[in-house]
Amino acid sequence: MDESPSPVPVITEVALIMKLRQESMRRLISIILLAVMMLIFSLTNSAFFTVSNLLKVLREASLSGIIAVGVTFVIITAGIDLSTGAIVGFCGMVCANLLYYYNLPWQEIFLISIAVGTACGILNGFIVTKLRVPEFIATLSTQYLYRSMVFVFAIRENNVITNKKIESYPVLILGGSINGFYLVSMAFILFAVIGQILLKSTRFGTYVYATGANRKSAELSGINVDWVRWRVFIITGFLCGIAALFQMGRIGSVTTDMGTGLEFDVIAAVVVGGCAFSGGRGDVFGSVIGAIFMAVLQNGILKYNFPTAVQLIMKGVVIVIMVIFDSIYNQYVQKKIQQAVQNEDAVQIRKGGAEVV
Repeated sequence: MDESPSPVPVITEVALIMKLRQESMRRLISIILLAVMMLIFSLTNSAFFTVSNLLKVLREASLSGIIAVGVTFVIITAGIDLSTGAIVGFCGMVCANLLYYYNLPWQEIFLISIAVGTACGILNGFIVTKLRVPEFIATLSTQYLYRSMVFVFAIRENNVITNKKIESYPVLILGGSINGFYLVSMAFILFAVIGQILLKSTRFGTYVYATGANRKSAELSGINVDWVRWRVFIITGFLCGIAALFQMGRIGSVTTDMGTGLEFDVIAAVVVGGCAFSGGRGDVFGSVIGAIFMAVLQNGILKYNFPTAVQLIMKGVVIVIMVIFDSIYNQYVQKKIQQAVQNEDAVQIRKGGAEVV
């Protein structure tokens, strides 16, 4: 693979200011909606707004949130990753298998989980960038591949898949807490901060935005787009390996359905947080808000003891409303940016005419 590409082309100052202002407004809207939802749940159910329950909400947001940090990079490049839940299950089952049959030390288990997740990300990136398979098809295919590998590595007794309790204390401790604050939540915050810095304060982050905003223009400006897209999948796979360890520590075992459906919670969190499927917009902090939003919604609905079908319907309706709103808002932002650029061009033309006179 090539070395780091050359700098990104300059964006007009007015358009950049408008874009940053609209992104800040989109994030503020997400925060307001989150606050309103929390207020409604607090007023209608006294068990919601308690320290213990809020810490549990943060724990629920943390697992999908850790993966959402990586998926944020993928979606900003106008990509998608549907294999994250299967990667988590694959990493977890490999570790459970090695713990049960070989009793490997916890240090090796941690490294193996991260290595397996990273390898899955490398494969996803290879299929997308080198074989030129669209992200949706590529990651949908690898989702089935990784999920099938879960069954290949599943622990069996008399040819029957069995779930064995994990007895490695260092693994189990990952599901614990310090003074009520869960370790997975600490990891979530740490990776979110690192992800935000990487996205906003490094050249690589600039390339990620440029790739998603206009892939063709990014290529013409010298950016190795494949180099960028491959690496965002690797980041996501790496974080899936981390998330698998925390999930193992929390439930104390690994089942064949571990991580099933997790990819949809992750994508919902990223989209609710302000990332556009069209690419070029969003950030990690927005995805953090989205992950907390989804966890609050799930926790609040459960407090009412609605039937499972009703809970899923309510959750689906909220997600659909947020996606529709985001689509409308994205169109509004693009229109405002185009108007700003046109006005700037008109001013430059008038200045040019005045100088000629």
